[in-house]
Amino acid sequence: MENWYPKNIIAGGFGEEYNIGTIDFIMHQSGFSEVLDKRTLNFAEVGIWKGGTSYKLAEFLENKGTLYLFDYTDSVNYVIDRLNEKGFNNIKGFGSTQKYLDSYNWELGKLIAGTNHPIFDYVFLDGAHTWAIDALAFFLLDRLVKVGGYIDLDDYNWSLKGSSLDPEKIPETELLYTKEQIESKQIKMIIDTLILTSNNYIEVVKNKIYKKIL
Repeated sequence: MENWYPKNIIAGGFGEEYNIGTIDFIMHQSGFSEVLDKRTLNFAEVGIWKGGTSYKLAEFLENKGTLYLFDYTDSVNYVIDRLNEKGFNNIKGFGSTQKYLDSYNWELGKLIAGTNHPIFDYVFLDGAHTWAIDALAFFLLDRLVKVGGYIDLDDYNWSLKGSSLDPEKIPETELLYTKEQIESKQIKMIIDTLILTSNNYIEVVKNKIYKKIL
């Protein structure tokens, strides 16, 4: 199965929609504004769609840090082109195909192999929203997030059922997931099962943002 993902699930284009909770935390609660002139910051966004949040992250970094973007190759190329047009040249893109068992996890694995140490101060995981992909993504990102850094997962109460990927809208969804998986809140499952039970993280924004302490 390839090139099945719908291209019209969000109406907004580049820079038109962004995650308010993520940007507000980074700008006003994280302390990053105070350190931006003193050291380089590395942010990652995993799942970027049309780049609304990417634009805000690049704008915050002001070319003083690096923004890593992970998504399907066409989305990554589109957003990087738009960011370059806005004068941001601090972007690194990591694209994947829509082949059934390909995802940003492959690129994350290669990044771990190439760096072999934590590099990210902040990671916003807003990708597949499924256990099959994002549970592994969490463990991979954990290897890349610095102690004192943050991991941010969006859509705690999201489920495939009732979303733009509901099988009533996208028949392929029913081929990929069981009824239980379609109806389950899979980001909630990742947070409750993997993060809140870990001694390595503390919750700083309920059901969303977690600081790595160990």
